[in-house]
Amino acid sequence: MKNYLQNFLEVNKENKNIIIFLLILFFTFFLYKFYSVLFNNPGVFIKIPIFIISIMLHEIAHGIAANYSGDNTAKISGRLTLNPLKHIDPMGIILPLMLIFTGSNFIIGWAKPVPVNYFNLKNGRLGEFLISVAGIVMNLLLAFLGALLIKVIPESFIIKIYPYLVYFISINLILAIFNLIPIPPLDGSKIIASFSSKDLRYWIFSLDKYGFFFIILLAWTGLLNKFIYPLYSFFINLLEKFINI
Repeated sequence: MKNYLQNFLEVNKENKNIIIFLLILFFTFFLYKFYSVLFNNPGVFIKIPIFIISIMLHEIAHGIAANYSGDNTAKISGRLTLNPLKHIDPMGIILPLMLIFTGSNFIIGWAKPVPVNYFNLKNGRLGEFLISVAGIVMNLLLAFLGALLIKVIPESFIIKIYPYLVYFISINLILAIFNLIPIPPLDGSKIIASFSSKDLRYWIFSLDKYGFFFIILLAWTGLLNKFIYPLYSFFINLLEKFINI
């Protein structure tokens, strides 16, 4: 993080004093909101590990699928581990933390993508598809696990952890649905690319560096919620029916 800030200030050295002032102002506001959220909702410190575990397992699933498909790059890079330090991306974790501590209802974040050498895949396009879909499947399975725990844990105990299991289910469903969006570098675009022609694949991957701005635009216009909410409601209804069986 220190190197990131140094590089950022170096690039903007002509306006360094203004940027430092704005950063101080921003972090002062953040600390105020941090105290406010912490005072009113101390359970946030349980939600943060839940979020980190969910995005970490998403990436590990990609690595496991790659290893199964013939590429052990993630394995030899030490990415098939439950050590969160191997997976955390500074901005990918700082952004959701700021959103959580400022009371935002919309949380977005990411872990470092696992390295994959597609030339090593023994099953070609099928391997690409399995790797791309693995993270989404992992998050759906985790959401199902959360519902299963609600179903089997005794009611006298479930009251204590119910809000956190609901959060666990919700965040994993949102991560799964969010990654289905066919905008690079999200998994949905890679799923489409695994079935596409060479020219279409090249076009999809060429949009990778603009993807984040497309996502911000969708969030700002409300279109992101219009995509996520119907699918979220569909999966929630399925899980509710499962719990009540």
